[in-house]
Amino acid sequence: MDEKEGISIFQELLKDKSFITKDFYIEPEQEDKKSEDFNYVPEKERANKVVVEEPVRGLVDALPSVENTVLGLLFSAGWCSPCREFVPLLRDLYEELQMKRCPFQIVFISFDKTEEKMKEYFMDHHGEWLAVPFNDKALREAFRSTYDVNSLPKLIVVKDTGEVITKTGRKEVQDRGFIGYRNWRLVANLKDGGKLHSSSIIKSERTLDPKDSDA
Repeated sequence: MDEKEGISIFQELLKDKSFITKDFYIEPEQEDKKSEDFNYVPEKERANKVVVEEPVRGLVDALPSVENTVLGLLFSAGWCSPCREFVPLLRDLYEELQMKRCPFQIVFISFDKTEEKMKEYFMDHHGEWLAVPFNDKALREAFRSTYDVNSLPKLIVVKDTGEVITKTGRKEVQDRGFIGYRNWRLVANLKDGGKLHSSSIIKSERTLDPKDSDA
């Protein structure tokens, strides 16, 4: 796959698409009693007000989220015991790289059977990285078919264009850890040393577009 093909992968795959962070699944704290809130607006008055569409918490634009960084595509599921063994190793490496301010991001592509199972697995076992929304079945399937994923867990390391650096990311994390990452970064040839991404740094939020869902 040459650079031109690589660029077309993510430009086409991620155009107008979103990823989620763990914030997407965090329930906002219960508001105080409405009548005691000085911002409270009676229902009759609300009916006459213009409704402003609020950004969706934890929903981020996909393409900017993977810009100029080494990217790990993590294909995994909570029902898969080898996945549950591997993800803690990957999480440790991810946290080490974040502390060292190394450009590295992960996108979790779920093979869980329900969104509730994905949510439980993502929130309880994964690092502070990104995920493809469960309801965007088309994007999850596009990732699977584009990178020919037929077994779990699978960590495919790619450039920010989508071009493959290695399909044996799982083994390299297990055997080489940080040294493996350094080799990925050399191959990625990042501009100006790369860009640091983490869910705590990604501030952009977007409104939910019906096109992002296959429902």
